[in-house]
Amino acid sequence: MNVTFRCPHCGQVARVELPAAEQEFGCPNCQVNWPLSQGSEERVSRCLLCHSTELFVRKDFSQPLGVGIVVIGFITSSVFWYWRMPLWTYAMLFGTALIDVILYLTVGNVLECYRCRAQYRAVRGLDDHQPFDLETHEKHRQQRIRLQQQTRTS
Repeated sequence: MNVTFRCPHCGQVARVELPAAEQEFGCPNCQVNWPLSQGSEERVSRCLLCHSTELFVRKDFSQPLGVGIVVIGFITSSVFWYWRMPLWTYAMLFGTALIDVILYLTVGNVLECYRCRAQYRAVRGLDDHQPFDLETHEKHRQQRIRLQQQTRTS
């Protein structure tokens, strides 16, 4: 199992490979360790870092890159439409859609924590988790904002 997380102690992003026999894991930057609360079965039912049970499954692909591909396809097809080249316009739109379908079929999934945004790769049992839920995300986002406001006023 591979875990990518932002260390709560040093703030650095770290990626750790967890063998099945490990009893703890830690940040390679600041050497802080956390005990593994669950067994070594490589199934994640709660976040190893913040112990939240609210996890979601998403595609393991860069969202800015995906949006960039769509925007480039849209702008290019708009230029062809302006030049009154409808076949090239539709070819660009269908080509962009084809790239999107190919990426959807070939890119794997990643399990992510709503609270601390830790990502788990090569995890068994991804079908046990739900896809992204905006309501749950908003709940954690609002909680983070309230905690930041409390620390500023204190």
